[in-house]
Amino acid sequence: MGNIFKSKVMIVTIVTIILLIIIGITFGGRDNITSGENLAGNILTPIQKFFYLGSDFISDFIHPVANVWKLDGQNKKLREENIKLQNQIIKLKLKVQEIDDLENLYNALNYAKEKNIENYVTCNVIAKDPGNWFNLFTIDAGLKDGITKNSTVMNGDGLIGLVYEVGDTWAKVITIIDNRSRVSFEILSDTNSNIGLINGSGDKNLKGYLFDTETKAEIGDYIVTSGLGLHPKGIIIGKIKDVIVKEDELLENIIVEPNVNFKKLDRVFVIPNNSKKENSEN
Repeated sequence: MGNIFKSKVMIVTIVTIILLIIIGITFGGRDNITSGENLAGNILTPIQKFFYLGSDFISDFIHPVANVWKLDGQNKKLREENIKLQNQIIKLKLKVQEIDDLENLYNALNYAKEKNIENYVTCNVIAKDPGNWFNLFTIDAGLKDGITKNSTVMNGDGLIGLVYEVGDTWAKVITIIDNRSRVSFEILSDTNSNIGLINGSGDKNLKGYLFDTETKAEIGDYIVTSGLGLHPKGIIIGKIKDVIVKEDELLENIIVEPNVNFKKLDRVFVIPNNSKKENSEN
């Protein structure tokens, strides 16, 4: 019985070895090939190499190009999102600016209420002459809105100037810092209401003097419109910045810093010229 089992194991082992030898011979190919096969191989090998390497090159080229397209798409999306964010920021800034402008005009509205002025006009600055300062600018309101020549222009900070030219839907304004401008003023803290004249100097400061030679102006005093001339009374002009006394001149000269920021004007408050007359009659 044991001999029979050993014989079967021996047979299985021998068969297995023979099969492995046959597989190895078959897998390894032939030892010799025909001359025709050799020639065909010699011709086809460089062609196969070309196409194989070419396919690798194309793959290596296309892959980064595809990545560039992908990145370009991502960058385009990021740019669009960035533009949206910028627009949102601009809108928020405009809203804040609009609120500031309205708050700024609130004081002007209070002035109109105190003086019983009802035909005032609020409008926007739409253009200005070249330069750093708002010496001359244009507003988007005119005759159709009740604005006339010599109408007073102001904002919540104080006096800006006068309308000197007007069309149906627009008007041009000359400001108090322009060297052609002249405004009658009085010192706010002076109980005697001493009157003087202030004029523009072409830059941010105003120059002027008091008519009464006995009056002494003080640095830090505020001056307002006197009511003489074209402007209604009581609109703040600015603060006395310096007092200049010259022996050869009888009048005391003053330098005034305007209350209005003439480097930035957006929205203004216009009091038609006839309002001053109606107010003076009341």
